[in-house]
Amino acid sequence: MKILLVQPAPFEPGRIGLENSLWLSEPVALTQLAAMVPDHQVRILDLRLDPDLVLNETLLEFRPDLVGVTSMTTDAYQAMAVLTVAKGTLGANVFTILGGHHPTLAPHEFEHEHVDAVCIGEGEDTFAELVAHLDGGGDRHALDAIAGLRFRGADGRYRTTAKRPQNRELDTFPPPARHLIPQRYRSEYFFFIAGPMASMQTSRGCSFDCNFCAIWEFYERRTRYLSASAICDRLEAMPERFVFFLDDNFLTNRKRLEALCDEIERRKIDKYFLTQGRTDFIADHPDLMKRLRDCGLMMVLSGYESNDDDALAALRKKTTFDRNVRAAQILGSLGIISTGIFMVRPEFDAHDFERLWAVINEMKIMIPLLTILTPLPGTQLWQQRQHALLTRDVRFFDLLHAVTETKLPREEFYRLFASHNSRVDIDRMWQLTYDFIRARPTLFLRALPGMLRFRQRQNRYRPILEDHRSHLRDEVGTISAQPARRRVELPVLGRSA
Repeated sequence: MKILLVQPAPFEPGRIGLENSLWLSEPVALTQLAAMVPDHQVRILDLRLDPDLVLNETLLEFRPDLVGVTSMTTDAYQAMAVLTVAKGTLGANVFTILGGHHPTLAPHEFEHEHVDAVCIGEGEDTFAELVAHLDGGGDRHALDAIAGLRFRGADGRYRTTAKRPQNRELDTFPPPARHLIPQRYRSEYFFFIAGPMASMQTSRGCSFDCNFCAIWEFYERRTRYLSASAICDRLEAMPERFVFFLDDNFLTNRKRLEALCDEIERRKIDKYFLTQGRTDFIADHPDLMKRLRDCGLMMVLSGYESNDDDALAALRKKTTFDRNVRAAQILGSLGIISTGIFMVRPEFDAHDFERLWAVINEMKIMIPLLTILTPLPGTQLWQQRQHALLTRDVRFFDLLHAVTETKLPREEFYRLFASHNSRVDIDRMWQLTYDFIRARPTLFLRALPGMLRFRQRQNRYRPILEDHRSHLRDEVGTISAQPARRRVELPVLGRSA
């Protein structure tokens, strides 16, 4: 079979977003799916990096038998558009399937004539079985024997197959088919100053149950790990010097991390890796963090979330502000770049914004990221607050738009939110940069080309990110400037224009 796997663009050109300005990771979900069907002809398109016309050109030239798309929440419309174009270009015979985080948590939202099937949960085995079924001449409307699907039957109605267990050991999956990533993309993947950058998952799941996150729901409160040996095998096969470990929580199991350090040291692997991890683990394990630094850890993205213990408790974060402070101190002392996410809550007033700016500067976070507390689909927060939503247009669930009412007038809220870029203490930033160079001069020199590329990206997107009117322009026709207290009729994904 000919198979086209597509990474959709996260939003329309000109919209504000973190992914295009701060990071861009390779489409690991697609390379993992491709690895499951090695006997078939597979192509990968990353529409975050290609103009829209490339999709049409590829469909006409390649003429795939199956088109698959992965989707998070904010790119769900774009993912649907890919399948609509595929059906419109190639006709009803092309099989279309969509999977990923958002389709798993809300599969009914994708019931559309251009969608033949939705993958629910982990997709590797489901995808492999589906391809084998179709390639063998199986009926596309008779997929009941394949677990983990919601598909359109011959009568046009959708039905859901048995739930697929998520218990396969990660080491038993084949390594992602990274060789299928087109060469024109490889230099474009980055995080901050790290690039060109490879990406890999070394675990799946998270053992915490924060109410604003659905990762633990997706993975059914379980965490599975790739072995240290398998991680290092893949690191050695990657030509890129910088690697992003895309784990939802890399810093969670001390014994596993010690085993990974043992293996990196034994093999003398010379890579720099970036990852996501909790601040309480950092605060509680300074010696292990130093060892990870010596093995190549260069950056940790952490959810600091708030400068208030009551707010942390309300989010079920299970940590404290003091531990956040301690984690920032440890990372700074080790020369590990701290990327800290802080949440602005809709109920903030001007004083709350001022307090948050002061704390961020005092904590010496090298890359502070501000987001807006958002009830994301599939989370406990969604269940609690969906009645208060001003829209269900998924493009606005990007953590950069307020989808519930704000205490301040909307324009003033966004003005203060956007002002954090100009409120950063420049002298502090220069001092942090100097401390980083002094602590890790070799890393600085190796990352210097990435620094120049990052500065170019920042200059390109800064006018959008720093202008509070960007938020308001995005909302025109969808969210009113001063929300009324009334029930809002909401569009259904896939059924609205």
